[in-house]
Amino acid sequence: MATYAIRGGVEGKRRLDLLAHTVAGTTHALLAEVAVDQGSSCIDLGCGGGHVSRHLGKLVGPTGRVLGIDIDAVKVAAAREEGERDGLANVDFRAANVADWDEPETYDLVYSRFVLSHLSDRPAVVRRMFAALRPGGRLVLEDIDFGGAFCYPPNLAYGLQCALYCALISRRGGDALLGPQLVGLCRDAGLDEIQMRVVQPVHTGRDPGKAMSLSTLENIADAAIAEGLATRAELDQAIGQLAEFTDDPHSIIACPRVFQVWGRRPASFALQ
Repeated sequence: MATYAIRGGVEGKRRLDLLAHTVAGTTHALLAEVAVDQGSSCIDLGCGGGHVSRHLGKLVGPTGRVLGIDIDAVKVAAAREEGERDGLANVDFRAANVADWDEPETYDLVYSRFVLSHLSDRPAVVRRMFAALRPGGRLVLEDIDFGGAFCYPPNLAYGLQCALYCALISRRGGDALLGPQLVGLCRDAGLDEIQMRVVQPVHTGRDPGKAMSLSTLENIADAAIAEGLATRAELDQAIGQLAEFTDDPHSIIACPRVFQVWGRRPASFALQ
C-alpha cells in the first residue's frame, strides 16, 4: 500500500467523524438492503473510527461478531474506546494493513468503505476479500468517483480541492475515480448476484456536511506540499476561500459520487 494521502491521527479522526455523519444514512440504508443476519461474523476493512463496525455490531447482535481493522493505530484506539463506551462486547478492533490482510473463509460479510481507492493492487485486495468469505457470504463495497463532484456556483478553491485530491491519490498509487470499476472488480473476483447503486451527499444552507470538502483540503495539504502539487501559501489561500464559500448559506457543495456494490460468494465455489 502506498503512503495514505489523508492526514491520520487525531485530526484525521475528526475528518472521519464528519464523513461518517455525512454518509451514515446511505450506508445504513445499504446495510439494511443487504440484510445483515443476526449472529453473522463480519469484518470492516479500513474501519477508521469504527463507525460502521459499531453499526454492524448492533445489526449482528450479541451472538455475532465484528472485527474492524485499520492501519492507523490512533484511530483504532479511539474506535475501541467508543465501542467499549457503547457496550458492544461483540465488536473488536485491530491495527493492521488492509493491503497485507488475508483470512480465507472466515466471514459471513466483508465490508469496506472508501479504502480501495487508496490502494495500488486493487484486484488482489478484492480477491482476498472474496476469499475471506464463507460460501454464500457477501462482500459489500462503497467507494468514490470524484468525476461526479460539483459545487454551485462554481468556485476555484473547490475545484482545486478536487484536482489536488485526484492528483495526490494517483501519485500515491490509488484512483479517485474508482467507483464505476467496482462491479468489474467484484465480477472478476468471482462474486455473483452483484448489485449496484449510486448515491451522492449534497449540502446547502448551514448543513454541517458542507464542511466535508473543506476538511478534506485541510487534511491533504501536507501531502500535497510533500508531492510538490501546491505551496503552503497556495493552500492557505485556497483553504480560506473554501471556508468562506462553505459558510455562504446560498452555496451548494456536493461530495463525490459514492458507488455502492454488493454481491455473494457462490455456495459451491471452492478456493483453489
